Amino acid sequence: MTSAADAFSPLRDALEEAGVRYAVGGSWASTAFGEPRFTNDVDVLADFTEVTLGRFLASLPGTFYADPEDALQALRAGRPFNVIYMPMAFKVDLFPAAAFPLGLQQLDRAVFLAGTGLSENPTPFVTPEDILLAKLSWFMAGGEVSEVQWRDILGVARACRAGLDRGYLREWSAKLGTASLLEKALNEA
Repeated sequence: MTSAADAFSPLRDALEEAGVRYAVGGSWASTAFGEPRFTNDVDVLADFTEVTLGRFLASLPGTFYADPEDALQALRAGRPFNVIYMPMAFKVDLFPAAAFPLGLQQLDRAVFLAGTGLSENPTPFVTPEDILLAKLSWFMAGGEVSEVQWRDILGVARACRAGLDRGYLREWSAKLGTASLLEKALNEA
């Protein structure tokens, strides 16, 4: 039976062969730092250039589906694109780090976690603060109605409450326009 780790391992190898800095974000990060939930995809923040994108796509094994032209257009437009691990229809959403206000900083701040279900080896993940900021932004952009996003936010805020860098959170939530949502989450947690 295939697993998320079966999909992530060759993807990780291709990123590293291409010389691309990356970190896992999204629901895998909120699960790693908060409450577990099922997901059949993984979000990866990656510092692509057009050259490293080409190398990455060329390094992916044939078990992956990727549209190189769509990926290049997405990179140029600063939007995510995906590749799919065909044996289990496992989708990897790749977010160009330079397109997001905190993207490159999130890669600089990434922490290595092992035993997350993606890999037994230490893998870079965005920090609890950075996943909170990202989830708060996504929650706000989605009209503040996603119960799943809010549950992820509260799960990370509760689990990491004592260790969160509140100064960093408050500074960046003010810049991102999510300060009131951050305070609401910290109070509810």
